[in-house]
Amino acid sequence: MNRAWNHHRIVASVVVLLLVGKIAPLFADSALRWVQVVAPGQSIQAAIDQAASGGWVYVLPGIYRETASTTNGLSISRSVHLVGLSTARKKVVLKNSGTQRNGIVAVPAAHTNCLSCHAALAPPFALLPGVPDAPSVEPAVRNVAISGITIEDFTNNGLFTRNVDGFAIVDVHAVGNKNYGIFPTRSTNGVILRSSATGADDSGIWIETSTNITAAQNVVTGNVVGLEVSNSDNVLLTRNEASGNSVGMALMFLPDAFDEFPDLRRIAIRGNHLHDNNKVNTARAGSPLATVPAGMGIFLLGADDSLIAGNVIENHGFVGIGVADYCLVMAGGPFDCATDPRLTEEFLLDSPASGNRVVGNRLRGNGTAPGPANPFAFAASDLGLMTVDDHGNCFQANVFATLFSTLGILPACQ
Repeated sequence: MNRAWNHHRIVASVVVLLLVGKIAPLFADSALRWVQVVAPGQSIQAAIDQAASGGWVYVLPGIYRETASTTNGLSISRSVHLVGLSTARKKVVLKNSGTQRNGIVAVPAAHTNCLSCHAALAPPFALLPGVPDAPSVEPAVRNVAISGITIEDFTNNGLFTRNVDGFAIVDVHAVGNKNYGIFPTRSTNGVILRSSATGADDSGIWIETSTNITAAQNVVTGNVVGLEVSNSDNVLLTRNEASGNSVGMALMFLPDAFDEFPDLRRIAIRGNHLHDNNKVNTARAGSPLATVPAGMGIFLLGADDSLIAGNVIENHGFVGIGVADYCLVMAGGPFDCATDPRLTEEFLLDSPASGNRVVGNRLRGNGTAPGPANPFAFAASDLGLMTVDDHGNCFQANVFATLFSTLGILPACQ
C-alpha cells in the first residue's frame, strides 16, 4: 500500500512538472513560484523562500544539510506545502549541518531569528541574558503542510511550530533530536499523521499550548515520553503505538506553560497500543519530567474532562494507567505546591485531575517491577488513582488484574 502510494505520488509529481514546463513560458516566473523542485546538492530553503504563498516545494530523495541559518535547518514563515518524495528505499533526510538547534521551524517571521536567543526551546522558553522579549503575535502562519521527510540529529527540536493555524505533519520522522522530535506549540487546527519520533531526552511528540489537534497512526519509541499533551484543549490521540519509552503517553498540566494556556482539558486517548515503556528516565536533571517514574503506559496529571478509552496497555513495570492530582504527587519534592514560587492561586485551584473517564481499556502485565528507587512503588498496578477526592473521575468496563487508589476504590461512571 505504501509503495503504491509513493509510486502514484511520484507519477503525479512528474505530471505536475511536465505541466509546469508547458505553462512556464506563458506565465514566466509566476508559474515556477507555485511549484519548486529540489534535487540533492540544491537548497530546500532557497526553494521555500522563492515559492509563492500556498505553493508546493517537492524534494527528491537524498541527504540535505542546509546552511542558510546556524540555528535552523529550514524556516517556514508563510503557507507552503513541503513534500519529500521519499520511497521505501530512498528517503529525503534533513541532517544537522553543524550545531543547528532545530531541523524545521514553522513560526511567524518575527520569531524566526529569535529562536537562537533562547537558552532552551522548552517552556518557559527562557531567553539568554540581555535578550529582550520578542513581540507577542497572534497566529500568523496559516496552512502549512510538511510530509515525507526524516529529520536527524538536531540539538533541540526536530520539527517545531509556533503560532500556526492549520497544519498537516504527515510521514515525518524525527530521529535523535535531543529535546523533542515533533513539537507544535501555540498552534491550532492541526494533524500529525503516520509519523514517528525516537531518541528524545524529553518527548518524542509534544503537543503544547495548542487546540484542535489530532495525532493518529504514529509510532513513538526510545524517548522519555512517547507522546505528551500539556496545557492544551480538544486533542485526540488515536491508533498510535508507543513502546520502549519511559512513559508511553502523558497528559500533564504544567505551571511553566500556565501563562500561555491556563488549562488542560478535553483530551481523548482512544484505541492506542502502549506496551513495554520501561526505559530509564533520562530527562534533564531539575526538570519536572525528571521526577516522573519510568514504567508507565498512560499518565494523566492534573488534566480535566478527558477520556482514556479502548486502549491496549501491556507490560509496564509501574502503572498501566495512572490518574493523579498535580499537588499530591509533587508533595515533598522539588516542585512541592506549598513551596514552589511559580504557582499562582489559579493554577493551584485547577491542579487536581477532575472529570476524567477511564473506560473500556484492556490492561495486563502492569505493575510487576516498579523499581527500588521509585518513591511510589507502593502504587504499582494496572490502574492507579492518586487524588484527594474523586473530583468526578471515574472508571468503567476496564479489563485489569490490579489496582491502587488513595480512595480505596475506583469510582464508577454513572
